[in-house]
Amino acid sequence: MPEIFPTTHATWLERTLVDDPPAARAHVMQRYFEPLCAYARASSLRVLGEPAELVNDFLASRLTDDAYLARWSSSGIALRRWLANGLLTHARNRALHEARRREHGGFVSPEALDRLTSAHETSALLALERAWAIRVTTEAHDRVREELHAEGRGAWWDLFRLHAMQGLGYAQACAATGIAPANASHVNRVVATRLRDALRAILERDGIPAAEIDGELSSMQDLLGPS
Repeated sequence: MPEIFPTTHATWLERTLVDDPPAARAHVMQRYFEPLCAYARASSLRVLGEPAELVNDFLASRLTDDAYLARWSSSGIALRRWLANGLLTHARNRALHEARRREHGGFVSPEALDRLTSAHETSALLALERAWAIRVTTEAHDRVREELHAEGRGAWWDLFRLHAMQGLGYAQACAATGIAPANASHVNRVVATRLRDALRAILERDGIPAAEIDGELSSMQDLLGPS
């Protein structure tokens, strides 16, 4: 039997889908639940039900089928978009099923249901992308901060946070962290590089092709950076 995923290019998520499907499903549930809820809240799908309940029902019904994520791997689509496509279809099918159960039809007319589920709404996709970018960035920040604290370099993260994230000048950041001003720019560069490496590792783990990671990072910066 041929392998589902070619070994040479398999990411962590793809390998885990083969080696430990429950762990892969748990990872997808944990990482993508909130971005999909943000998508549902920002879309007309909220007319069809409470967003968290819609997303829970969708993930529970799809992720029990190992082939569902296997099909994603061969689709060439980012996992968050694959799941958003699936959520849209699931919401439509659920509403149709509910309509058939009711003697006098559903609470949403067929015409309205077509409008609600025929295509993605721009605002919903933006909400999905932003929520996903926040989760990825938060995980990367947590990873680098914990690594630096474990190395006894907690002050390095504090300087980076104060200078790069909060906009303090080096003089103020150094006074607050005890780092010598002469070392400040070096420390900031090291932490920034480690943070970017962590972001790349997280994106690659979740199936983003290496050739597309720089573009993803640029898009994340556009979404989360200052206007």
